[in-house]
Amino acid sequence: MSLSLSEKKIKLEVLDGKVFDLEYLVKDVNSITKAIKYSDAHMDIIMKIEDRAEFHGIDIEDQVDDVREAFNNLESAIYELVSPFEDKLREADNDRDDLDSEIAEDEYEL
Repeated sequence: MSLSLSEKKIKLEVLDGKVFDLEYLVKDVNSITKAIKYSDAHMDIIMKIEDRAEFHGIDIEDQVDDVREAFNNLESAIYELVSPFEDKLREADNDRDDLDSEIAEDEYEL
């Protein structure tokens, strides 16, 4: 069963609200994930361990490199957490655009 023009317009308003909410949500998730950029806990740990290693003549350069690489991978993975939110926003935006086109066609036919 096809929706009437007025029902489509109501549905479009609902989709507009959904897109607006999802845009805010994406911005919010992005701001949360940015916290990893300022995290320096791993560096504090590395510096403390390097001091002890140096004092005792122990080479930990390879392990420190591994930690830095792992942290870079973690940072990238954290930034990717926003992807499902962006996908949902894109889907809602496409649905809204499709419905808007349908409404324009219906109005043109009148």
